[in-house]
Amino acid sequence: MTSHEVHEETAEVVVVGAGIAGLTAATTLVSDTEVVVLEASDRAGGRVDTVRQGDYWINVGTQFTEGTGPLIDALDRHGIERGSLAGKSVALYLNGGLVDTANPLALMFRTRMSFTDRIAMAVIGARIFAVAPFLESQSRLARKVRAKLDTMPAAYLLKGIRSELAAQIVGSWSAQWMGCEVRETAATQFVTSVGIALTDPEKVPNFSLPVGGNQTLTDVLAADLGDRIRLNSVVRSVRQDGEGVVVDYLDGDRPARVRARRAIVTAPADIAQRIIPDLPQPYRNAFADIAYGRYLVVGFFTDEVGPQRWDRYFGVSTPQLSFQAMFNHAAAMRTGDDRKPGGALACFAGGAHADALFALSDEEVVSRFTNDLLSLFPELDGKLGEGIVRRHHRVVPFWAAGRKASLPALRAPLGNIYLAGDYQLELPSLADAAESGEQAGKAVRASLHGPLEPK
Repeated sequence: MTSHEVHEETAEVVVVGAGIAGLTAATTLVSDTEVVVLEASDRAGGRVDTVRQGDYWINVGTQFTEGTGPLIDALDRHGIERGSLAGKSVALYLNGGLVDTANPLALMFRTRMSFTDRIAMAVIGARIFAVAPFLESQSRLARKVRAKLDTMPAAYLLKGIRSELAAQIVGSWSAQWMGCEVRETAATQFVTSVGIALTDPEKVPNFSLPVGGNQTLTDVLAADLGDRIRLNSVVRSVRQDGEGVVVDYLDGDRPARVRARRAIVTAPADIAQRIIPDLPQPYRNAFADIAYGRYLVVGFFTDEVGPQRWDRYFGVSTPQLSFQAMFNHAAAMRTGDDRKPGGALACFAGGAHADALFALSDEEVVSRFTNDLLSLFPELDGKLGEGIVRRHHRVVPFWAAGRKASLPALRAPLGNIYLAGDYQLELPSLADAAESGEQAGKAVRASLHGPLEPK
């Protein structure tokens, strides 16, 4: 075979991308449909990435699972144990003091802030609390409130605020939950991500950590698909071709092609826009309206013994440090008095902080994060393992004020090309990515074989 020859094969369905959306789409179809999954990287899982050591693990990609739907169903179906975060909370580290954010009074009066800063935080808190009741309700008024928030930048929370510290705190929340700045994103996504955690403590038990990390599930799904997944396969184009599709890709450095009846594209918005030629303008506009958060993560396995101050928290917001949040992946294991030695912590910088840190070497980043982590918890001195660095230039999708209205166009297939991803549903999350993948898989199955007969 010469370098100009193209290896060609056929399949019923090609899935582009082996993140959680692609894996869920493929496993939805695989029982009665011939599926090929093309993944550009050398591993399945997408932004789900876990490092394991002994009894502990660190999610150095997506942090938590939550909610209901296909993601939770898959965890249950495969018997994957989940550690609950019920009884755990989030703390705020400010001016050398640590305060539990689950207690609004403590947050306001025990935090080391000036009177001006307290007033500013009270105003911001009031603005979040004012819209929190409308974030999940399906009433007409709630939908109107959310539609209004869609047209407003999240920076409205800081309107008239002259406290630099309050702006730092809000910026830290945006960076740690979404990987972007408050000026970049519409208000709806921000206040939903942050507001529910602050105003509805009953939601916290819905957060969970699969034992072994989030990658436990993607590993199982990838194993179910076996050699149907083609790693190191960079898709160059997905084109309509009569009653089917043609997908051209590089198998390593060799050109290859799959002819199929349907394709499901689960690649990030900018890649999907590039590989699908001749996109109708509404699709092109919608893809262009999607932006992505950025994260730099450093994980540390630890070897402390006995109960520790951070055991009660699954997260600590740190707006004044080089990282803006610390997540405690061992929190779900701290359910009784029998505390195993060791632990697992992940420090996150997002948005503009991450952008600046990307220019530094891994060694410089680890040094900064280590020094700041020891200022937060001096007890960790001499107990931190080697820093594990991940640089994520594209993680959580978000959209600017007024840009969300274009996204529903992406829910409709382009002839024989179907789309899936966490940008399709209301609030980007791992659960929404899985649900989108399942919906695409079911739609493709129905187009090929007709709807499933009810049992």
